[in-house]
Amino acid sequence: MNTNEESDKKITTKPKNIWSIIISISLICLLIVIGLTIYFYINRGVTVKNIITPKAQKSEVKAISKLDGTTTTKSLAERYPLAVMVENHPEARPQSGLNKASIVYEAIAEGGITRFMAIYSPNDAQKVGPVRSARTYFVDWASELNSYFAHVGGNMDALEMIKADSILDLDQFGLGEPTYWRELNPAIALEHTMYTKTDYLYKAAQAKKYPTISNFESLSFRSPKPDANTTTTQSIAIDFSTPSYKIDWEFSPQTNTYLRTMAGLPHKDAVTGDRLSTSNLIIAQVERWEVTTSINEQGWAMKTIGSGKAKIFIEGKEIDATWKKASRTSRTLFFDVEGKKIKFIPGTFWYEITPPEVFNSVKVS
Repeated sequence: MNTNEESDKKITTKPKNIWSIIISISLICLLIVIGLTIYFYINRGVTVKNIITPKAQKSEVKAISKLDGTTTTKSLAERYPLAVMVENHPEARPQSGLNKASIVYEAIAEGGITRFMAIYSPNDAQKVGPVRSARTYFVDWASELNSYFAHVGGNMDALEMIKADSILDLDQFGLGEPTYWRELNPAIALEHTMYTKTDYLYKAAQAKKYPTISNFESLSFRSPKPDANTTTTQSIAIDFSTPSYKIDWEFSPQTNTYLRTMAGLPHKDAVTGDRLSTSNLIIAQVERWEVTTSINEQGWAMKTIGSGKAKIFIEGKEIDATWKKASRTSRTLFFDVEGKKIKFIPGTFWYEITPPEVFNSVKVS
């Protein structure tokens, strides 16, 4: 090959190499731009400060609830008690929200039919009900906690008491929807269809500018002492009236609680399916007598102030006790045979309020 041919080859080859380099650099630059674009899109709004020193989330201070002795956040431990009337007619079963209450009272309303009053504070219930009407003795027990009182009307004597004693009232008749709502069912009578939720009731109390700092006397608490090796069983049977209102409680060593059976079936929550249970079971003897209201309603009055017999069951053990309540707004306290104030364990409370004939027929095995 001569010199001229070699020169021509070099001249022809050089431009091709330059274009290859330019294209390669352009592709690299494009890839860098695409990569940076993706990176900044994903991390948009994130500052260098946040990446280097992320701010730690502050955990809320813990406190002991005066109502049931459990440990929870300070705001829930100090939250105002809320009482809700819940019915127990067979058409109202299974009820909703009793499993979230710190305290449940059960007492006969009329015709041997029992009714519940559920007290909330540390825990919320997304659905509570069916909600039913008030009775005077439930108002007395709510008064000792100075709680908000949620119900659907009531006997005339109870409504007069609520007004005269300045109860922090959350009557459905004065609130309506959305605080309360009906879940209509053609197979169920209208009076068994009213529901609410604790969040709605607390908002209603706030709108009424009700007090928010609770001021009731707390019961005495001690640490639980479960026996992990125990095989002890304990059953308590309460015959309120008919088989539909026969209650059985059975101690469970595994959970250190008493499990509830009603009318021969495990009593469960309608929403969660959880079986109802309690850490502290109180059976109190309370005298009662028939009354007629100013509009001729037939009902009962109960001796809620004074003293009476009680049986208390905690951790598989029975304690003979006496209940004492000095006034309508005083807390009902419990004492053993030596006159010492009984200490309960943190957790739920269930009060079975029984007339003498029912109290005396309670079977423990």
